[in-house]
Amino acid sequence: MKGRDAAGLKRLAHLEVLDEMACDDGNRTLVLSGELDVASSWLLDCPLLKISADGTRSFTLDLSGLTFIDSTGIRAVLAARGLCAARGCEFKVVPGPTQVQRVFEVTGLIDHLPFENHGTGLDVAKS
Repeated sequence: MKGRDAAGLKRLAHLEVLDEMACDDGNRTLVLSGELDVASSWLLDCPLLKISADGTRSFTLDLSGLTFIDSTGIRAVLAARGLCAARGCEFKVVPGPTQVQRVFEVTGLIDHLPFENHGTGLDVAKS
């Protein structure tokens, strides 16, 4: 991707960070929409780094608006979990739609991530 600027990279990405909420009580939620894949996972870097900088105590990654996730997107979710663990920050995941959750099932991660059941109708395992 040599020679491409950030605007060019954003055109390739089909992911939107719809809402990034930081509360005074140390809770942060990142709401995603679109595709979390090799072309877009880098868009999570800056919001995730804020966990280190602002004393976040609880971080929730909301995948309910995703339409697709690939192995790079899975890596981004695992990186968020690892960063939270390193910072002593609670990590939670709002499940995505069926096609997104299926990727977590196939990879065996469904039982190893702290999915919350938010009335999605999915039978989501909690670890």
